[in-house]
Amino acid sequence: MSFKDIKEYAGEQIIISSNRLVFNTREDSILLSANQYINLSASDKVTIDVGPIDSDKEQNIFLVNAPKIQFGLDSKGKTVESVAKAESLEEILNDLMDTLETYSEMVSKSCPPFFIGLYTAQAYIKLRITNIKAKLAEKGNVKSDTTFTI
Repeated sequence: MSFKDIKEYAGEQIIISSNRLVFNTREDSILLSANQYINLSASDKVTIDVGPIDSDKEQNIFLVNAPKIQFGLDSKGKTVESVAKAESLEEILNDLMDTLETYSEMVSKSCPPFFIGLYTAQAYIKLRITNIKAKLAEKGNVKSDTTFTI
């Protein structure tokens, strides 16, 4: 089975056409279910609101449960990329920088004092690592405050 456009569908269907449609429940939920597709489409934008914008309640969550989630379409020569798991990536990058820092210090300590260029390089690496670590730790630079993954 494949999705059929509304104009091509030959089976039974209900079409509601109006200048505006409002579905509202006062006490419970609105449930949509389909055997194949649910397609939301709009000329301008589609919004989904869950709770007040400043809420920190655990139940105010937009949850998408699917084996694969893709934001955006393959277009303009760009390919879809995986989303990084920020905490794991941050840990790996910090480990890498700590290793570089330790290596740099070990090389610096094992060379004779007249290797000025080596000491300059070591100081430069240490400064760059400190700056990169600060950027990693800065709120919002690597980790999203709103988007999470398993």
